[in-house]
Amino acid sequence: MFKCCCFFNISLCVFQVTLFEQRNFAGRRLDLTSDCQKLSEKNFPDRCNSVQVESGAWVAYEHENFRGRQYLWDMFDRGEYNCSDRWCAQGDHISSVRAVKQDNNPPRAQLFERAAFSGKKTELHDDIPNLMSRYSLNRVSSVRVMGGT
Repeated sequence: MFKCCCFFNISLCVFQVTLFEQRNFAGRRLDLTSDCQKLSEKNFPDRCNSVQVESGAWVAYEHENFRGRQYLWDMFDRGEYNCSDRWCAQGDHISSVRAVKQDNNPPRAQLFERAAFSGKKTELHDDIPNLMSRYSLNRVSSVRVMGGT
């Protein structure tokens, strides 16, 4: 069952994943519903050999603080990964996990003529193949992304 309403409002989304220390969903387990930058702080070993994704999509990282090799866990094949080979891991070392969140707001960015978001400003809402032909900006030195994916 997919419990995510992310398509409409990211704050309504319920993410859930269960990590298992051993293959075939055995051994110590850890249930997560939010990002975890250090699995060790949850008293879970840095070895993860199987995963059950209940909802959402997740990225697992080899090292703490979302660093190192990345592995995607999602609802494909019912979200069941009975061994680390199923997510093409080079080992069983997982130290942090993050939910994949999607921003469905319309894309929006601000271009600034000078560094530090100063000078003449132009706001974009769609693709622009040639800035010079559409806007009178001679150069862009800073960009602020306001939303969208």
